Amino acid sequence: MKPWTFSRKVSASIALTALAVAAVVSGFVYITFKHWTDSQETRLLDAKLRQFELRVGEVEFLPSLLQPGLGKGSGAAAFLKPDFSVFAPELDKGQVLQMLDARGRVLAEAGEGEPAPGSDVYSAEKELSLPVYGLVRLQLTDSGQSRSATAEKEVGRLLLLGLLLAAGMAVLAGGIVSRSALKPIRSMIGEVRSIGTNSLSRRLHVPAAQDELQQLGETFNGFLHKLEVSFDQQRRFIADASHELKTPLAIIEGHTHMIQRWGRQSPEVLDESLAFMMDETRRMKQLISQLLLLAEAEAEALAPEDGEETCDLKSVLNELLPQTVHVNPGVRLDYDGPGERALPIRMPGSACYQVLRNIVENALKYTPEGGAVMIGHSRSDDGKVILTVADTGIGISAEQLPHIFERFYRTEASRNRSQGGSGLGLAIAKAIMERYGGSIAIDSTPGQGTTVTLTFAGV
Repeated sequence: MKPWTFSRKVSASIALTALAVAAVVSGFVYITFKHWTDSQETRLLDAKLRQFELRVGEVEFLPSLLQPGLGKGSGAAAFLKPDFSVFAPELDKGQVLQMLDARGRVLAEAGEGEPAPGSDVYSAEKELSLPVYGLVRLQLTDSGQSRSATAEKEVGRLLLLGLLLAAGMAVLAGGIVSRSALKPIRSMIGEVRSIGTNSLSRRLHVPAAQDELQQLGETFNGFLHKLEVSFDQQRRFIADASHELKTPLAIIEGHTHMIQRWGRQSPEVLDESLAFMMDETRRMKQLISQLLLLAEAEAEALAPEDGEETCDLKSVLNELLPQTVHVNPGVRLDYDGPGERALPIRMPGSACYQVLRNIVENALKYTPEGGAVMIGHSRSDDGKVILTVADTGIGISAEQLPHIFERFYRTEASRNRSQGGSGLGLAIAKAIMERYGGSIAIDSTPGQGTTVTLTFAGV
């Protein structure tokens, strides 16, 4: 059995929709025609019965009513049998004309017709008073074999046949329309299958028409672009992380060989090598810790308790600043925010401390002696808390500014391992800010300084 594919579902949907429309239209036509024929048949029967009534009531017809014979009435009517044979030629096939007395007994009858199974029976009645018989009732019935009834059946058969033909055409049209409509999608599927990890730069052909297929193509191309950027960043991250870890490992390995060769004979070599090994081990441990922190900060899902945890920005600053003055004692640190009023933000205190430490330490490290770092904060109209860290340091060029949040990126030759940085501080700060609904922006002019603006979600 073939799988119930999307194209088959589309074909079936189109066919069923077309069939349903055809069935509704056919049903409406048949019901309308039937109602019209029923009303016409009743009207014709009424007119014909009116003619019979007038003729029966005429004096000339009286001899036909008073024919001797065994009748079904009472009194004189029991010896008289009315004759309606004169009306037989005027009756259509299936029509019967009867004269009934007050008790419903048939006194006279003309015409033949038995109702066909499932046929509609039409009738018309008139009452009149006749000599001898008194009040009688003329009844004209059509058993469904008249020309109009036959026409109604024929129309019904034609509509049913048309409905069957419409069903076949609907299935055929559904297949053709689905193939035509899904042809661009099949083409896109082929293009997508040909794209691999080594060909993420390829893009789908986008139809010129302004329709959903164009939106699908553009959306997928945008997804490919994001995927390509993500893969490039991942490759660069692996290469940079490998390089960053390779350097301390090489230093540790080199000093280990030195200890093996000269450490026993030279205590100075042993002490120097152990000191270098301790420094590089500490640096590697810090790097691994930062990588783990970055991975945690970039996690998409927030636990409910994490998303609701808050802290006081002023308290975090009051705890941090006394510890950072020793980073670069020759730089003046100004903070214009002391006060009694708290600044609650939607972020855990540990995460806030990590962000502020990275930003403030960067400002102090890359500001020459005699310079200054100014910290200020304010609250926006929409309740967000804005913190600015401005320095008078070396600044960042416009070409390098878009890359400063990339992992392991260092803007200047001066920003190297001698400064103790790993190139992860700003990436970690940005990831933490975005994780808790905040943002970070940097504005810098080379030789004049840098201003970092942190926007925290308020409480």
